[in-house]
Amino acid sequence: MPKVALSDHLLPGEDIRFQSKGLVEYGGSRYQVIVTNKRIILYAQRGLVFKSDDVVTFKLEDVQGIKYREQGIIGKKGIVEIHAKTKAVLTGPVSEMKSLYQQLLGFL
Repeated sequence: MPKVALSDHLLPGEDIRFQSKGLVEYGGSRYQVIVTNKRIILYAQRGLVFKSDDVVTFKLEDVQGIKYREQGIIGKKGIVEIHAKTKAVLTGPVSEMKSLYQQLLGFL
């Protein structure tokens, strides 16, 4: 689990409301999900020797809808679709994705 240097990525007056315990997949890469009172932040640290931050953000005010579904029979995974200016598809363990989905619903 990466030790998040989140303060570097938070806006003034931004408070963390939820942090995923595990990593979720987005666009072929794995991220920790952080939900603040203003944004959804996907955060990862890349590189073994030279660390660099990989950050993707979505403004909560741009989110028009959120969809949850499960896929697979054995090794089921949860899928959360975030409909904002673009559509983001996050996948991961069912328990993690359900928890993320329920947290995000509170912001709509």
